[in-house]
Amino acid sequence: MKTFHLIFVFIFLSFLSCTKEEWQTVNITGGYTNTPDPSGGFLSIPLPTGDTFMVPKKYKVGGSDNLVGEIDTTKSELVVNSVVINQLTNSFDVTYTISYFNKSGDQVSYKGSAQNYDNGTGISWQQISGGTGKYEGITGWLNTSLVANPNGAITISIIEGQATYKF
Repeated sequence: MKTFHLIFVFIFLSFLSCTKEEWQTVNITGGYTNTPDPSGGFLSIPLPTGDTFMVPKKYKVGGSDNLVGEIDTTKSELVVNSVVINQLTNSFDVTYTISYFNKSGDQVSYKGSAQNYDNGTGISWQQISGGTGKYEGITGWLNTSLVANPNGAITISIIEGQATYKF
């Protein structure tokens, strides 16, 4: 009988120690800087004038937001998948992927598209495509504005966005 009570107490304590996973939704705020990484190579974009415009294929990502926190610039990157001239909007239409890592190595990944204008400004849209570590199962989206700096870096400001993940 004493053994039965010990087993019962052990099982009862095991249930108490289990934590229920809860989901939270956060509005994302913050900003990033994408710095060209020449080691990734370049895309050659033919212009209607006959000239060629070179676009870095890879950018190192820095900055912070209230989802990931301070971004680990040694791991985080943006990879440009395609650039097409859009004559209707007079912009470069860009598709890309981004991987943000926090200082603990947890990752949030995005797939995105942007319209970059010849005056150095633009807008972009991202859909969260996955996550690792504490961001496993994450979903969400992000809209941003962007400004190209004279040195080739791009400053990104979050306009709005949301993410839902377990905590």
